[in-house]
Amino acid sequence: EEKRAQQQGRIQTIYHYGMGILWIAVGLFFINHERFGLEGAFDAKLAMFFGGFCILYGLFRLWRGFKR
Repeated sequence: EEKRAQQQGRIQTIYHYGMGILWIAVGLFFINHERFGLEGAFDAKLAMFFGGFCILYGLFRLWRGFKR
């Protein structure tokens, strides 16, 4: 029982790290969307706000994984 709980905890930690990295990548994409040739695709202020929010959420997920 204890071994299974430890294994499940490791899986959750890896999941939090993976999701944190993914959210940070999404945030960086929205902040730098003009470098990918998407100049008119998004409103610049909204893309910066959403990108910043994604990065903050990604950092939270990394912290949550580290906290375990």
